Amino acid sequence: MHTTGWHGVIGVDGPFVSVYLDVSDHVDLRWRAIRDQLEGAGADLSLLAVVGSALAEDPSPGAPRAGRGLVAAEGRVLVDCRLPVPPSGYTARFGGLPYLLPLLDLSEPLLPHVVVRVDAHGAELRGVDPSGRAVAVASVGARRPDRRLAAEELADVAQEATALVDRLDAPLLVLAGPLAARRSLRVALPGRYRHLVVEVEGAPERAVLHLAGRANQDARRAVVQRFRDESARLTGRAVHGLEAVRAALEEGAVDTLLLTDPLVGSREVDGGRADEVLPLLATAGGADIALVGNAVRLHEDAGALLLP
Repeated sequence: MHTTGWHGVIGVDGPFVSVYLDVSDHVDLRWRAIRDQLEGAGADLSLLAVVGSALAEDPSPGAPRAGRGLVAAEGRVLVDCRLPVPPSGYTARFGGLPYLLPLLDLSEPLLPHVVVRVDAHGAELRGVDPSGRAVAVASVGARRPDRRLAAEELADVAQEATALVDRLDAPLLVLAGPLAARRSLRVALPGRYRHLVVEVEGAPERAVLHLAGRANQDARRAVVQRFRDESARLTGRAVHGLEAVRAALEEGAVDTLLLTDPLVGSREVDGGRADEVLPLLATAGGADIALVGNAVRLHEDAGALLLP
């Protein structure tokens, strides 16, 4: 998983409040229990008020089950992510470093993608980045039942869709709507984009999540295989163990940080919790992070693929 969305925590002095909770319902009750726990741990009341306000302003993404992760320090929220997989119960920490690892565990990155909802009367387009955020929205045609989409407008839809694909470097173009409209648009697309197309009858979100899950699994398998290959070649580009990994991260030499489950547990490195220190160093150095489970054995639950 890319860590670029976490850069707000870099260079910020703690202490930090890190909170992960289910926001599907009863958010007030959950936050009250979390706030009491954090206050008991010594968290400043003004910082807790900032987190509480953020939750109150945007309590839920509206999905049947949804989670949210927030990291705050210096009187402001630094990270605020919606999580497709809510935690069971909640996770809350107060300490000198942010706790970022649940963002990886609970929010698999989406594929950047473009969704086109098209019918005989018009089209709506949406470009979505890996965090699930819509970065571009457009419409073509009036989408009125008494007006049909003209042939030249269908060409405009195809042009707008391919421009969004290029802008996002998206490997997925989802066409949603009636069969005849989808097929007409598919024919209007330049040939080099047609292999990216997935057609769906109803809401495209489920198809996107399914395809993203498969892509993420493939990416993890590829990381594990690279780590095995580099370990076997003895090239020095694969290292194990907390101290070796920490040193490589501090040098900015890591391409991908690998962690097994449990997420380095309660191990300590460099005077702090390993599950806080290592992800923060990876974020600062621009390294990716992969949770690899038991797919490969890592000394002290940590490994790293180094940059060439």
